[in-house]
Amino acid sequence: MSIINTIDAIYCDFDGTITKKDSVNGFFEKYTGDKWFESEKLWIEGKISSRENAIIQVGLLKNISQKQLNDYINSIEIDDYFLDFVDYIKSNNIKLTILSDGFDLFIKKVLERYDLDIPYYANKLIYNNGEFNIEFPYYNENCAKKAGMCKCQKVKENRFCYIGDGTSDLCIASKADFLFASKNLHEYCKKNNINHSHFTSFRNIIDILNG
Repeated sequence: MSIINTIDAIYCDFDGTITKKDSVNGFFEKYTGDKWFESEKLWIEGKISSRENAIIQVGLLKNISQKQLNDYINSIEIDDYFLDFVDYIKSNNIKLTILSDGFDLFIKKVLERYDLDIPYYANKLIYNNGEFNIEFPYYNENCAKKAGMCKCQKVKENRFCYIGDGTSDLCIASKADFLFASKNLHEYCKKNNINHSHFTSFRNIIDILNG
């Protein structure tokens, strides 16, 4: 029996997983230079939470025009096979949900561009006259990773598949029945003997789910 017939739902990270590059990190790098990485390093080292990190980084964004914001969002590219993946899981009646510790604004606009109706949960990025604020509607003070958006609390199904690539996925990765990991998450899983399938594109994921 193929994996697709044994799971109830699929949850997926956004930045660096659905998108070819981490759109949040890219945005900070473009408009703050190296400043954003000072707090990023502290987060990676576990010295501050991802929520604290996001607040610090968003506070660095100044005097960004609506055109600059729109142009950046329009430059975000998704995996070449993600649309095929969406069609594949729809044909198998599997629910897909995006769980992101990134920005809802980026996700919303990218999904609209590709006419995709996929539920998502993420931190709320608010733009007003060149300035940004961030809110955390899905923050959970009991989150083991102190994430801005607690991914684990959104999983309701008994058997689920998770797809991710980075630090924000570490907690939920160990709870997934089937895990697809790339980049930093893949390295973490190898180091900690967490069972997973490595992927480089959603074509790999389709093939494994269908195998």
